[in-house]
Amino acid sequence: MIGKRKTKDIQFYREATEMQFDETGNRRRKHRYGDEEEFEAEQEERRRRAALDREFKAFAEKVADAGKDEGVDVDIPFREIGFTGVPNRSNVLIQPTTDALVQLTEPPFTVVTLNEIEIAHLERVQFGLKNFDLVFVFKDFRRTPVHINTIPVEALEGVKDWLDSVDIAFTEGPLNLNWTTIMKTVVSDPYGFFADGGWSFLSAESDSENGSDEEEESAFELSDSELAAGDESSEEDSEFDDDASADASEEEFSGDEESGEDWDELEEKAKRKDKETNIEDDRGTKRKR
Repeated sequence: MIGKRKTKDIQFYREATEMQFDETGNRRRKHRYGDEEEFEAEQEERRRRAALDREFKAFAEKVADAGKDEGVDVDIPFREIGFTGVPNRSNVLIQPTTDALVQLTEPPFTVVTLNEIEIAHLERVQFGLKNFDLVFVFKDFRRTPVHINTIPVEALEGVKDWLDSVDIAFTEGPLNLNWTTIMKTVVSDPYGFFADGGWSFLSAESDSENGSDEEEESAFELSDSELAAGDESSEEDSEFDDDASADASEEEFSGDEESGEDWDELEEKAKRKDKETNIEDDRGTKRKR
């Protein structure tokens, strides 16, 4: 309670920069001034930020000391594993802490306590999209799920690693779901909901999407039977080519043999004619004598 108002999250903050005034006339300084004055202003800004950091750290330590008996602890966000997203209307930096996920940049501020989360679901996770959404479902099913939209796809693996490191179960799917209808179903009959599989339909959705992608990819690939049939046909074609070439070579060889026999016969005939001619010449010579 703050006064008479029930309050859950409280933020203490102080502006890091203050309005610049001209010391001589209590007027605002002009935006344009020399390089030296600009350099001095930057140095003064750094000193002011360092002083504010020390003051805020001292304030946090005092709060932790005063709240020891109440279980109040001080936690610092991990900026290096933060990611940008839209929990409300603006694109802001969202940072994990040891016990929560927070954005403290613009109101309304977002604070999600990790031990209150039942499951996280990643929406619009599909090839070709540059952004995805993150939905947190609370263990108190009457609470409205928290949506963080338009997270860059480059942060997807980092978000998964963080969820896995804090032991939060998560699923992913290609579409945005109607969480109002889903939570009404859960609240109306929690026992029946979990008896029918509970949140397994979220992972089944992602599995079916992956299965359809694999089927589309396999449509462009040959099956083992088709490959085997292709190999057999190629082997038959090669055997046919070998047989045909062998037959052709045999025909050529036989043709050469036939042509060789014809030549021998011609030589024999020529020899016989020469012999007959010589015999006739000898007979003619004898008659003249």
